[in-house]
Amino acid sequence: MPRTPARSLQDAQHEAAHVVVGLALGLRLSRVWLGQDPDGTYGWTEWHPKPWHREADLLMTAAGIAWERECGDLEWAGDDLRYLRRKGVRGNAPVRTLERAAWAILTSRPGVHARVTRALVDRDLTEADVKAIAQGPRPRRVR
Repeated sequence: MPRTPARSLQDAQHEAAHVVVGLALGLRLSRVWLGQDPDGTYGWTEWHPKPWHREADLLMTAAGIAWERECGDLEWAGDDLRYLRRKGVRGNAPVRTLERAAWAILTSRPGVHARVTRALVDRDLTEADVKAIAQGPRPRRVR
């Protein structure tokens, strides 16, 4: 199945799912980008190496699968599933457990996911960008 062009809403939603779950679990984002690289990848989320907990890594990765199963095209989650397999996740039940946990995190933060998605459709994001976006709009002070 051919992928959508760079900066697509579908790819932004998928990558935003990784971002939201990763941040919720304490991973530190370096940057998130959309666009095709030489190996055919359309988006990527880069994280600082520390803290890096196996469980957070697996759940953050499963967020892409969960997003595609619930809202997108599960075929687009193939890279995430292959990564989980390389990390030793065997069988369908453990994958579904990770997906459900990631989905629970995502559904508890719909506003953050929507804001990160909208911004990512427009441009690649850094850690500082996502921190500002995640906080949401600041309330106006009334004098």
